[in-house]
Amino acid sequence: MIKIYDHPLSGNCYKVRLLMTQSNVGFESEIIDVFKGENKKDKYIKINPTSKIPAIDDDGLIIWESNAILLYLCEKYSPFFLPFDLIGRSNAYKWLFFNKTSLDPFLAKARAILKFYPEGSQDLDELAVLQNEGLKSLKIVEEHLEGKTFFVENYSIVDIAFYPYIKLSHEGKIELSQFPNILRWIKSVENTKNFISFS
Repeated sequence: MIKIYDHPLSGNCYKVRLLMTQSNVGFESEIIDVFKGENKKDKYIKINPTSKIPAIDDDGLIIWESNAILLYLCEKYSPFFLPFDLIGRSNAYKWLFFNKTSLDPFLAKARAILKFYPEGSQDLDELAVLQNEGLKSLKIVEEHLEGKTFFVENYSIVDIAFYPYIKLSHEGKIELSQFPNILRWIKSVENTKNFISFS
């Protein structure tokens, strides 16, 4: 059984749990309490030298970086969560990299500042930059989703990768009311089979 080094408040951990649930892949969670610094301790550093969550252990094979985990799980257990043709897969890869370089960093950090940082340590100038950059990337996503139900062909790991931090963007005071295509897409994701809510 796959072990996921997990935390219930992490959007990146949620992505992995969602894919495994929707793929009917058995897993167990080991909670790494990042608020207590458990991710910085030697025991976890040996698993993931970057000290980030999630990581998975699949019969001794350790993988970290959430989108890499999604790709691995998809290739091994659920290939139908990616397009089968080369063009479709190349589009999926493009959006998966965009997700981790140009959207999640802004939405996730804005959320973290307002939700998890003590009030006295919140850098509001940094927050404003994050919100502005997040909105720029959301506009790109909004344009892409015009007339589409999902990012690439059918529901895929691309949708799973984008969903949590877009869904939670309001926690970083980034509102989605100006993005009707994104709001429609969120409902489409939430209506997929075996969907689980962010806990």
